[in-house]
Amino acid sequence: MKTTVWLAWKLWWTRQTLFGGSAPLALLGLVLGVASLVASMAVMSGFESTLKEAMSDVTGHVTVMRRPRSLDPWQELEARLKALEPTLESTMRFTYVEAIAAKKGQVLGVMIQGVDPERVHSVLHFDNRLKEGQIDFSSGDGKSGALVGQGVARRLGLKVGDHFKVIVPLTKELDPSQFTRQMSEFVVKGILDLGKYDWNQRFILTDLKSSQALAQMPPERYTGLTLKFKDIDYARTAAFHLSQEMGSQYFIRDWRDVNENLFEAVKYERVVIFFVVLVIVIVSAFNVSSTLLVNVVRRYSDIAILKALGLSQKKILQIYSMQGLILGGCGLVAGILLGFFLCFLFSIYQTKLGLISGDVYKVEAIHVEIRMIDLFVVSLCTLVICFLATLAPARRGARLEPVEGLRYG
Repeated sequence: MKTTVWLAWKLWWTRQTLFGGSAPLALLGLVLGVASLVASMAVMSGFESTLKEAMSDVTGHVTVMRRPRSLDPWQELEARLKALEPTLESTMRFTYVEAIAAKKGQVLGVMIQGVDPERVHSVLHFDNRLKEGQIDFSSGDGKSGALVGQGVARRLGLKVGDHFKVIVPLTKELDPSQFTRQMSEFVVKGILDLGKYDWNQRFILTDLKSSQALAQMPPERYTGLTLKFKDIDYARTAAFHLSQEMGSQYFIRDWRDVNENLFEAVKYERVVIFFVVLVIVIVSAFNVSSTLLVNVVRRYSDIAILKALGLSQKKILQIYSMQGLILGGCGLVAGILLGFFLCFLFSIYQTKLGLISGDVYKVEAIHVEIRMIDLFVVSLCTLVICFLATLAPARRGARLEPVEGLRYG
């Protein structure tokens, strides 16, 4: 085997073969194809991971709500949930209030989420999403503290320390067709990147008591519970189990249900993009095949001498197959390195040049993720394609008769 590899390398590593003819173009095409595969798979994997992280950080692992919104005392509901799912780590009450935010003539429809300040850090993760300010819901001067999405801050012109008003339309008890308004003033304590374009454009977070007072809810009322499990990937199984055990009066969904269609689209798009970009590698393999075929013709005399010295057809076939694998391996390594560089450039310029449109792709920035399984599949496909491409020229070289090679070499 060592002799075969050495002969393949000596016959390949010449100025006439490696740096002449179509060999550089074949290698360049292979490098570009592999780099495109690595970069595209890293972007798609990063898109999926970015969405998954946003779901977990902002909405928790599982959300439990009751139909209609007259929940049991939250301590009883929490005890029941923990009895059904022992892996449940923590829970948190929350409220949702649809409102209108106003600041200096600017008006925006928003969703105010009230969270329990004592438990929010054990269920949700806003620390790594804080862009400005601090995670603080404390009140001051009669005004409640609030964290706003960066889209809300941009559209209303808000900065840390600014005040803004929120108005909630409420129906009258005696006449549901009539509305009254409830107004409150908040102070911006921090600006968040919530990970999703829609959330950044609408979400405002405050403490539970402030949201209850804004919507005129009694202290015991809340919208639902947010759950956190030890393993986020177990959340879907837990949500299904809780739905079966607790009955139809409870509305239970996991983090993936929030954007099920988007996750399914990413799953199928990964496969489609992989095979579309793989066409570049296949085309490059034809160039590798033609390069080896030309090399066989140029090496007629050398092949004839090797066969005259006793090398069998099988050995000649192995030599030229090894040449294709050497070319494929060089292209694969260079392509992976170039793919890493493209991922690095994408990470730097995606926010500066606006490569990601938030209103289309639902996220404004993607954390590029290079998975080992993707690199393994790309490497395996590249080497297999290059090996298959070498069979035709290798078989032609192996069938050459020594007399014919010495006559025309």
